[in-house]
Amino acid sequence: MNAGVRITELGPGRFDVLDAVLEALSPTSRYLRFHTPAPRPTPDVREALAAVDGRSHIAVAAFTEDGRPVGIARLVAVADGPSDLAVEVVDEWQGQGIGARLVRSVVELGRAAGHRAVHADVLAENVAAQALFFTVFPAAIAVSGAHEVGFAAELAGPRVPCAA
Repeated sequence: MNAGVRITELGPGRFDVLDAVLEALSPTSRYLRFHTPAPRPTPDVREALAAVDGRSHIAVAAFTEDGRPVGIARLVAVADGPSDLAVEVVDEWQGQGIGARLVRSVVELGRAAGHRAVHADVLAENVAAQALFFTVFPAAIAVSGAHEVGFAAELAGPRVPCAA
């Protein structure tokens, strides 16, 4: 269903892609992703989201055939802990497997960059994000809190090609 969507690694400062995806999220989707009713991220948060370096902060985006960005996934290293994993997919493209493709792509890049484990805090009512995490990481550990579910998963070592 999303065969025409391509996933591309993002470089630093791609405010155009970030802004396009955030603008296309409904207020409910923004709340579920950022855990706040604020309609836009603060300038500091926006800067941090675009501060991709390809190593400690990796981001990938999904683009339609006509070049429109419809989702972003990111992996951000955290000192002495698992890397933070986050994903957002614009409303009209949700439920089509884009989120899983984005997460798998950013995780592959993360493995290559040395990330060994991931963590994500998901609002308890965000069952779609919880299902996504278990789809990509079937052996994930989930810890329920009052309002959030914390997910953690180990990343296997780099994939080794099979000899044909």
